[in-house]
Amino acid sequence: MADCICVTPAEMAECAEVAAQIRHVIHHNPEIGLNLTETEKTIVDSLKSFGCEEIHTRVGGPDVAGVVCVIKGDQPGRTIGLRADSDALPLNENTGVSYSSQKPKHMHACGHDGHVATLLAVVRYLMQHRHFVGTVVAIFQPGEEGFAGARHMVEDGLVDRFGIEEFYALHAEPSIDVGKVGFVSGYATSNADIFEIVFEGKGGHGSRPHFAKDPVLAMGEAIGALQSIVSRNVDPNLSAVVSIGCAQAGDPNGTSVIPQKALIRGTTRSYEPEVRDLIERRIKEIAEGVAQTHGIKAEAKYIRLYPAMYNTPDEVAAAKAIACKVLGEENVGDFKRTMGGEDFSFMLLERPGCLFRLGMKDADHTAPVHNERFNFNDKAIAAGAAVLVSIALNRMQA
Repeated sequence: MADCICVTPAEMAECAEVAAQIRHVIHHNPEIGLNLTETEKTIVDSLKSFGCEEIHTRVGGPDVAGVVCVIKGDQPGRTIGLRADSDALPLNENTGVSYSSQKPKHMHACGHDGHVATLLAVVRYLMQHRHFVGTVVAIFQPGEEGFAGARHMVEDGLVDRFGIEEFYALHAEPSIDVGKVGFVSGYATSNADIFEIVFEGKGGHGSRPHFAKDPVLAMGEAIGALQSIVSRNVDPNLSAVVSIGCAQAGDPNGTSVIPQKALIRGTTRSYEPEVRDLIERRIKEIAEGVAQTHGIKAEAKYIRLYPAMYNTPDEVAAAKAIACKVLGEENVGDFKRTMGGEDFSFMLLERPGCLFRLGMKDADHTAPVHNERFNFNDKAIAAGAAVLVSIALNRMQA
């Protein structure tokens, strides 16, 4: 890529410094879910301070704090969407930084404050350098942590309304050294679903079980049988997880009471659509079969939360080559796919693109994400913004 347009981390340093200060404000005032009013205001005020002319709010619906900023170059070209998620987690912070969360059980423990800051650095740079081909659509998306904010924005017409042709994003990664990035081609995160089974029998006295129909016994058999889905139904060459996170029945003080109902809840993970379909079908078959064996009722629910995120190979190859030019080949590598969920997948179902991993790790940043000690590394902003803006500048004229 001899003609690659490269913006280096050094060139992004001043924008990154400004963005880091904004990150601290967002980190200090974390919000959970879709309606992030304070975060939305901070983002919009920042965009206005950069001189942005076209800012759209509430993209996703009246209760969704989706912000979209459109930056047009001085020459026509393709339209590239860059996305940053903006919501926090229900966690008490224990980092000790001066800008720690001021809200109990609210914390930016997954780096979304840093994702926003990195994209703001990109926007600020583009507003200072308008001589480029095409249009960048900067997307600040709430509700990634279980609220499907990306789906809300897509369903509100994000793609067609702004004419987006490709999507790109990044995510903080504490296992990668700061200043480095990692790419995954193909499936990068899994289908993330939940299931629930309720067994209803006939309660009674524990000393006279023959007069009852015990849902606890059925629940126990189902817990074991559910593990056979992965071990005996899924092709060993593929990957899947069925994990039970909740099993409830009766009262701890009711030692002689056979309860009326028993409940199982859990999560499933997979990549391929056919594996997802198989898991859903087998969960319902096992629930019904066990219930029939014990002469009781079963109601099984399967909720599809996030689809697997598929980084399209051609766009990954192009983005990775650009990153090599920006950071040097020694700072760009491959990253293993994970069984985590990521709602950027909804955007990649609509258009090609990819999400890459941005290194966080140094002596002061070793905690994993979703941990009370995690704090996004400000030193990563310049590298992440340099790669993201360089991808946009090159893909807009591809």
